[in-house]
Order: sequence, then structure tokens, then C-alpha cells
Amino acid sequence: MGKKLFLFILCVFSFIWLNVNAETIMKVRVTYSDVNMRSGPGTNYSIIKKIAVNAAFNLASQDKTPDEGGCSDGWYQIYYNDTDIGYVCSTYTVLESYEIAHQEPTTECEITLANEGFPQSYWTGLCNLKNKYPNWTFKADKTNLDYPTAVSKESVGKMSLIQTPNEGFLSTSTDSYDYLTDTFVVKEGSNWYSANEKVVAYYMDPRNFFDESSIFMFEKLSFDAGYQTIEAIESVLAGRDIIEHSSVIYNAAQEYNVNAIYLASRIRQETGGNYSGYALGGYSVTTDAGEHFEHIYNPYNIGANTGVGDGLIWAATGTYYLKPWITIPIAIQGGASFISASYIGQGQDTSYYQKFNTGSYATASAYSHQYMTNIRGAASEASITYGGYDEMELLSATSFTFVIPVYDNMDTHNYELPNVGNPNNHLNSITINGSSLSNFSHDRYEYDYYVSGGNKVNISATTINSKASVEGTGDVSLSSEETIATLTVTAQNGLVQKYTIRIVKTDSDDVSLNDIIDSTGIVVNGNLMTFGAGVDVAKITSLVQASSANATVTVNNKTEGILATGDIITIKHGSESLSFNAVIKGDPTGDGNINIQDLLRIQKFILGYADLDGSYLKAGDTNQDGNVDIVDLLRIQKHILGYLTIS
Repeated sequence: MGKKLFLFILCVFSFIWLNVNAETIMKVRVTYSDVNMRSGPGTNYSIIKKIAVNAAFNLASQDKTPDEGGCSDGWYQIYYNDTDIGYVCSTYTVLESYEIAHQEPTTECEITLANEGFPQSYWTGLCNLKNKYPNWTFKADKTNLDYPTAVSKESVGKMSLIQTPNEGFLSTSTDSYDYLTDTFVVKEGSNWYSANEKVVAYYMDPRNFFDESSIFMFEKLSFDAGYQTIEAIESVLAGRDIIEHSSVIYNAAQEYNVNAIYLASRIRQETGGNYSGYALGGYSVTTDAGEHFEHIYNPYNIGANTGVGDGLIWAATGTYYLKPWITIPIAIQGGASFISASYIGQGQDTSYYQKFNTGSYATASAYSHQYMTNIRGAASEASITYGGYDEMELLSATSFTFVIPVYDNMDTHNYELPNVGNPNNHLNSITINGSSLSNFSHDRYEYDYYVSGGNKVNISATTINSKASVEGTGDVSLSSEETIATLTVTAQNGLVQKYTIRIVKTDSDDVSLNDIIDSTGIVVNGNLMTFGAGVDVAKITSLVQASSANATVTVNNKTEGILATGDIITIKHGSESLSFNAVIKGDPTGDGNINIQDLLRIQKFILGYADLDGSYLKAGDTNQDGNVDIVDLLRIQKHILGYLTIS
């Protein structure tokens, strides 16, 4: 008995060993919102993009890159856009290990799916459907697209819009949301907003839609008279005015080789299918060219980029695709012609690919030429289509073919929708010892604060959104020369943002103002102070207060902002006060930037067509050799082109 049991256990473990092996990979996951991805390992490097919370990236190196400023914990090198490298401060990330189990297929269904090219994470959902509907066929389309990149591309601008009362689903990108006023930007109509990347990742993930209803977003949209009947169309349009044109829809589908049920579902999804709606109501239209039509129809809402009105103008303009669409039958036929020629015939032959153009065989470039912006559009159409098939009892009897995309670098688990609630995790103010923090901005997360004495400071803070919470306020003990205070803000939906304050004890107030200025390392020549481009008031204040916490800096009587050539810098300490003219090397125009205008100003000066004097002349001398000449012109040109940095 013992020998038999041993052999049984050995066989079981042999089966597991033969059928399962695992690979462990490391990824960086961002744990805070709006984290900057930079071009190098320091905050002095340019920002490539802002990263959403929970975004995960493959590591270019598991070793941290030493900090060159702004992130004492070091920087991770990460891949974005497949092969490009960016840097992210490790303070705002966690390293996660992913064990990818490479399990050999065992059932007939799993073997078929594996041979077709489906990864293991697709098998369970698709095999459940296959077991229930043996006539269904699933085809894998290997897109060769990096999934995080695809999600990012589909999340910009108006690419993916949503109607929802749940603010946690909405984008907080700079063109979609204002943290300071806590308001979202309407992108279309009165209540269409940009969806955030987590929502886009959810709706792009095919695995979230492997149920018998949603799977029809992957149905191949060619005509098949075997099951796409007038009766099936009528079942989709039951109770809708447009049902009286079911035969027209059928004939159009047959003529242009488009799935008839899909056409009916698209009409119902886009317009509701009733004549009371704007697109089917036969409203009068005047085109941009001045042509007037008493009745125009657009049952598919084609061309409705900013609203139904745009679609009606599109349907009245030109003579292609049977336009102008002056009757409903003409509009049904013309729209079917357009969809066939412009989408299905161009490789976007599923509802999914008409929302997300990521297929390997599409003629248009990825992420372009997309029929709909509604992030839920493909899923909604699939539900309508399924209802029609179910009503006609076609699900079991029909040999449906589904084309399903497969992406690179997807998580092994399904992507989930984000938490509900407001996403604002920004502060409205920070106060230390009763005074507002100098140069505070809600979207600036790192500060230096200098104190001349004492063993503690008191920190208070307020949030922009009343439903957010903040931790880390109150008395902070100063047990060393330098103390780091961290304020952690948690939004209603759980998103976290940290503000860090480096509190430094400085020398006594006995130090003179000239000694303070000497200690900054700023180049001073008479009444001129010289800097590289991009220096702001906060940077100068930090350098000055490193010697005395009670010293103050203003520029043109302001305490914040970027310096420009010609600005007046005033530094005060006790009863002492000194003022300087700012010189920004490479900025002879005085706008604070180094650009083509500065290049032209130097060129005109060299040719004798323009004058430069004072701080502006000094700014033109980029290499500080006492002359403004062709060398400075070339240095500004190289700076603009990115070949060198004038600092």
C-alpha cells in the first residue's frame, strides 16, 4: 500500500513538473499619481511624461542609477514605447516580481488555443465558451504591440470618452482635469469626459469580455445569409421605429458584405432607432458650402465628431457613399457602403477594432482611424448583437468566428477598473510655524525650509478636495541638522501623493548679507547675477536661506516664477537689502527661454541691426568670454537643437 501511494505521489509531481514551469520577471509599479518620467536621473532633466498611478514598466536595469538631484533614493531606468528608456524616482515606486507560469496545455481546447497563439491567461475564459458553444471558433491576432504603450496611446485627448458620475474613472491628465479648481474638462456634448488609463486598460483587455454576450465585440463582421436574416434584424430592432426598414438593412448588408446584425446594432447603439432622435428625425441642414436640404438622416452617426449636428452636415456633404442622405433607406445603404469601404474593408472588421485600431492587418496606422470614442461602445454593441442572436436562438446553431487581439507585455491577471471617488490628492496650502510655505504650489512636491533655531516646527496643511485626507501634520522634531518631513495626501478614491519638506537648521542671524550671497555660489559681477536657463525664485531662495533662514528673496516684487534676463532680484536680511539685475545666459530677449528669438537677436546684433546693452548684452555672451560673436550664436543654435545645454 505504501509503495503504491509513493508511486501515485511521484506521478502527480511528475505531471506538475512536466506541465508547469515558471519564469520570474521584475517590474516597476508607480505608487503615486502624476509622477514625472524624466530623460535622466535628476529633476534637472526634462520631463518625458507624467505617469499615472499603478502604471507598470519593464526595467532596463535592476540596479538603481545614482541621483543627480531631487531623488535621494536613486532612479530606476524603465522602458516606455517598447524600447525607449526613461527614469523614474524610486521613492514613488515599488519593485514587483511576476511569476509567469508557462503551463503546457492539457485539454483539447487548451491545445487548440495554444496552437492558435493565445497565451495561457486567455484559455480559461475561451474554453468555457467553447465548451458551451462547440461551433464557435476563436482566432488569435498577434498585434505585436506593447500593451502599456497601447493603453497610453488610446488614453490621450478625445480617444476614449466616458459618461459616468464616478469621478474615479475620469482622466486627471493636464488637458482633462484641473487639480487646483478640482474640475474635469468636458470633451464632447455636456457630459463626455476623457477616461483615465486604468479604465482604458480595462476596456482594452480582451480577457474582461470572455462571456457569451461581450464576446461579440470580436465577431468577424462579414455577411452570412445563413443566420443574418431579416427576422434576426427585427429582433435587434424590436420596439424601435427603424424596424420598418429591416429589409433595407438586410439588402445593404448583403450588397456591401457587412454583418447585418452588426448594422442593426450599430444603428440602435448610435441613435436609439427612433425617429424622435436627431439623427433619424429628418432635420434640415445647410452645409458649409451653403447647400440646403430639408431632410437629412444619419442612422450610424458617421462624422459626428463633436455632436450629432456634425454628423448631419457630413451626411449632406459631397456625392460619395450615396450622399446626400435625404431619405432613411439611402442613409442606411450609404452608411453600410462607408463602413464596408472605410473600416471592414480596411482590416477593422470587428467592433473592438473599430474602437481600438490595434489589429495586425489594419491598413491605417495603429491608434488612428477609429469609428467611435465611447470607451464602452464596443461592449454596448456586443450586448445588443447578442440579444438579437439569443432572441432568434442562433447562439448554439451558428458557427461564429471571433478575432481576438493578443498584446505583448500584458499582466498575467486581468486589468481591473479603478476605485470610485474623487481622485484629487493635492494640497491647497502648507503652513510652517504659522506662516505659509514660500513658493508653495499644489503640483510641486518637494521643498526646502530653513530654520535658524529651535528643536521643532509645527506643520499644517489643507487639501483642495474636502474628501481627501492628509497625514504627517503637527509638531515635527528637529533631532539633527537636516530633517525630512513627509505629508501624505490620500484622495477619496485611495490615490496617494506625497509632499516632502527638507528642514535645515542654518547659522545664526549674525551673518552679513554679503556673506550670505557669497555662500550661494551664484556668479555676481557688480549689480549683475548670472544664471543658466530655468532657474526660479525658489532655487535662489533655497540657496540664500541655506545661510540664514530669515533672509528673503523677491524678483520684481514676486516670490515665485522663472527668472528672465532683466528681472530685478532683491535679497533682504534684517536691515540689509541688495538688488541685482538677472542675467540668463542665452536669453538676450528677456523672456526666460532660450529659443529662435534669441538666436535671431544675436544674429542681428553681430550684423549691426540690433543693439544689446547691460544685462541683455551679458546674456548674449553665453561662454562668458567678454564678447558676443559667432561662437555664442552657434552655442544658442546647438542648445535649441539639443546638442548642448547652456548652464
